[in-house]
Amino acid sequence: MISPPELVGGPDEGPPPETLDSGGGPPRPPRTRIGEWLGEGRARPWLGALGGAVAASALWAGGLYALDRDGGPDQRGYRLAWRSCEKVPLTSLRERLGERDTTTDSEDLFEDPALNRLECRMSMRPPVRRSGEYEIQQRYQVTFHVEQHRRTDPGPEIEALLKSGRRGWGGFETEKLTPVKGLGDRAYFVNNYRSGPQLELVVQDGGVLLTLQLFGDTEVNGDGPPGTEPPDDSAPDLSGTAGRVEAAMREAMAVLKR
Repeated sequence: MISPPELVGGPDEGPPPETLDSGGGPPRPPRTRIGEWLGEGRARPWLGALGGAVAASALWAGGLYALDRDGGPDQRGYRLAWRSCEKVPLTSLRERLGERDTTTDSEDLFEDPALNRLECRMSMRPPVRRSGEYEIQQRYQVTFHVEQHRRTDPGPEIEALLKSGRRGWGGFETEKLTPVKGLGDRAYFVNNYRSGPQLELVVQDGGVLLTLQLFGDTEVNGDGPPGTEPPDDSAPDLSGTAGRVEAAMREAMAVLKR
């Protein structure tokens, strides 16, 4: 077995004779493993500082990685991708308002490390009905928004944003918020000053904000007798649909986690 090499010039012994000048002058600087330009007494502090810096850099990098990967709000399993809108069935609304008209559907998806955003525009069209000389076609438009906040928690701000009406998909003055219990972390029906029948439900579920907006309008065709007006019942009817909007939201939240 080869024993480890001994260090030259240990603390309890003087320099070896070969390091002295033949004339008895001062000793030459000892040769060390670090090199002639570093004395052994300075080598260890320098190496310790270097090791500490490397270790600190490794810990700092690890901390940043953990923050980037795990430091954002809980995404609750939501997965947004192209054609996600096709997964949103709107079963409860179709039962009340008519079958979905997929020919008018549209979708928009934005992806970023900090924020993913999905917008689905879908419509339902009940059968045309007649009233006297008029043909009445009602249409119901559903706009479904999902914002996946991946770096910052939207929870502390959501109620203030709703009250201000200054959301990315809004801009209307808000009249009031009606809390909905048992849906996500918090949920509200939002009443805005808008024309026409509409319902809007907003849900915060971890770092994800979901909004379902329902609007109705009517197209009336035909000419009745002079001086007559279209029948009063031609306007879209959203009465009793709040529970169906909530059910449609729950269904959409479930399918986007699959």
